[in-house]
Amino acid sequence: MERVLNETRISTGKRTTVSGKFPTAPVVAVTAALVAAALPFLGPSEYALYLMSLSVAFAIIASGLNITNGYLGLLNLAAAGEVGLGAYGCVLGLKFGLPMIGALLAAVALGAVAAAFIFIIFARLQGFFFGLATLAAAEAIRLMLRNFDGLTNGVRGLRGYPQLASTPEMTYWILLATLASIVAGIWILMRSPVGLRWRAIRENRVKAAAVGIRVARNQFIGFVVSGAIMALGGAFLSLLLQYIEPGVAALSTLVQIVLMVALGGPGTVMGPIIGAVIIALIPELLRVANELRLVMYGLALIAIVLAMPGGILGVLERTARSRRLQRAGNDRKE
Repeated sequence: MERVLNETRISTGKRTTVSGKFPTAPVVAVTAALVAAALPFLGPSEYALYLMSLSVAFAIIASGLNITNGYLGLLNLAAAGEVGLGAYGCVLGLKFGLPMIGALLAAVALGAVAAAFIFIIFARLQGFFFGLATLAAAEAIRLMLRNFDGLTNGVRGLRGYPQLASTPEMTYWILLATLASIVAGIWILMRSPVGLRWRAIRENRVKAAAVGIRVARNQFIGFVVSGAIMALGGAFLSLLLQYIEPGVAALSTLVQIVLMVALGGPGTVMGPIIGAVIIALIPELLRVANELRLVMYGLALIAIVLAMPGGILGVLERTARSRRLQRAGNDRKE
């Protein structure tokens, strides 16, 4: 098992041992969090604060999907269904009289239970077939939300429920604090023995199983944690939009979330956040183009994905690694 974990350390290119230098990634992450927390003090408009909060909510969702699709190597296409369950679970909890924290916890629990149920049913499938099965599960969730009129109000959706906080600034700070906690938790988890086992499974599940790693058990845990985080993001999304309908669990939502992970860099902590900010803000930056903005949006995404197949952070990591190797080669020559 130690051999597989050592190979995983090498193949992922991540530093997993303590060195004499303080890690750069936490410093960058903390600095970015402090800058983001200070943005409301610059006096942005209410709409700008809404877009910032929306970006953070999507970053939470994308971080959840990144656990399965980035770290575990599972093709999880049930993201939209998890988001829909989290959104409806939170809103229905509020309508039934739960306090805000209770409604959010109900959404998380619903997402975790649904993820566990989905994984147990399709655990024997692998790769593309597992992805298709999870996509079918997400569509089943969407149809359930649409057809249970007595509970979900069907295609008319739900509105008229409390907001997350009394001011847009407080809403933004709550979302940002939640995202920071999730990112810190993922960062710590991926540098623990659990994270090393997940990476070993992603790199070679057969070899990981051969040395004693419980592949199915680890995938189950990751899938449930991923579903819980995405459901929490869906709950926050519903509180921001102040209106939800079954379309929140549609294929278009899945495409957005997958693009966020792929664009920022799958298997990285900060990649989904970068991808979420870009995906959320590009349509607004192109709004001046009127009818052509959607076409320009699609072309911009295609160009970025083709130019950076490993995501933005993937390109930056490869560039930094090549420079370190080049400097090491120059040092040997001297």
